[in-house]
Amino acid sequence: MSTSRRRFLQSSAFAAAAVSVAALAAADKPATPARSAPPAPSDDPRMRYYDQFYFQEKPVFYFEYPFDGGVLQEGTGYPILGTETGADGVKQLRIHVVVRPGDVGNLQVFDPEGTVIPMEYISGALMGTALLKDRLSVLKARGTRNGERVEFTCRILWAKNAYKRYRCYIDDHSFCFRDILQRQCKSIFDCFYFAKLRELHKRYQTKIVLNCFNSTPERDFTLAMFPEKYKPEFEDNADWLRLAFHSENEFPAEPYRNATPEELAADFDLTATQLKRIAGKAYTAGLQIHFAMVRADSYQVLADRGVKMLPTAGSKHPGTGDKYCDFMLPNHITAYLREHQGWMDPDSGIIFYNGAMPTTCEWIPTTQTEWLHHRKLDNPKQNLLINIAGHEQYWWPFYRNYKADIFERWDTALRHVTEHGYKPIWIDDGFFGGCD
Repeated sequence: MSTSRRRFLQSSAFAAAAVSVAALAAADKPATPARSAPPAPSDDPRMRYYDQFYFQEKPVFYFEYPFDGGVLQEGTGYPILGTETGADGVKQLRIHVVVRPGDVGNLQVFDPEGTVIPMEYISGALMGTALLKDRLSVLKARGTRNGERVEFTCRILWAKNAYKRYRCYIDDHSFCFRDILQRQCKSIFDCFYFAKLRELHKRYQTKIVLNCFNSTPERDFTLAMFPEKYKPEFEDNADWLRLAFHSENEFPAEPYRNATPEELAADFDLTATQLKRIAGKAYTAGLQIHFAMVRADSYQVLADRGVKMLPTAGSKHPGTGDKYCDFMLPNHITAYLREHQGWMDPDSGIIFYNGAMPTTCEWIPTTQTEWLHHRKLDNPKQNLLINIAGHEQYWWPFYRNYKADIFERWDTALRHVTEHGYKPIWIDDGFFGGCD
């Protein structure tokens, strides 16, 4: 197994704010939409957050807090200062607002209602508080530079009434379909794999998404070969078991790092068409992409096909230090997601979120599951939405890295989060995994 593949398996388990001044807008919108390589240091506003791997913060005009496009959940700490009820009886979120003026003078900051926010100048920044009422709120900072008016906006998304919830998904499916076809099973649950998943569901009410390949690694099977006769059974169990696109095949690794939007769309549509034929209403767009790498100009391809959220916290290749498993997001976004729960892409509307536990189920011995889980469960900025994730291959005795105790590992993980009050969700139900 390659180092990058092993690293992935260990770490895997996801109205635009814009600069309104032409000069800033041009800086914030590069000619190429691809985000595969970090841009050179400049006054580009996207550079404003320090990332030790690539560049240092530049003294530009921007909102330091809250983070533009960030998703806020109550109880996660700064910049959230608490909630209160307004005169109209509507719950409001109070947040701390920090603006770095850079070389902008006569600066004013406006709340979502257009009212000027009282700000104090402290340690090179303007600081104040704002109240938010809606799921999406926009703050504005306005001033002058070289005699010209400049304005910067900041989107804030509020996941109201967030609660402890978990998403369960398993990647890399093809073996189970081939097994059912080869043995001509009367029921999908005659395949031990589906039977074991059903047992986990019965114990913990877990909702499970199977992210699927169109073909086996050996290419001796494709979904087109799978009969439709199991469709009623898939649909009867769609309340807890669903199928989604993952990639056309397991190989090559990172299949969509350099793929065009058209190439991604073709693979997605090929696989999704077969999954809908096979599973009917048990098909879902609540997926994870193989190796979590997609060009930015392909986000809309996914959004157009119903994808609402994608899990990622970003990773660094242990040998080269290169970024991967991060959907090729800009460095300041992945830096934010390493410390916080979610961020929305302003163009596609897709929310990228950090739900990753320290590692996937097949890599955690049962004796270590609870201790490793608490790295996430005890972090208030990231512990309201978590993933329990893994890969199909490790369930099969013929696989070189087969884990004989794989069921016990999954059982331990699901039992532990259930005992800690986490509820199973479909990631595409409701805003940000089921919040208001």
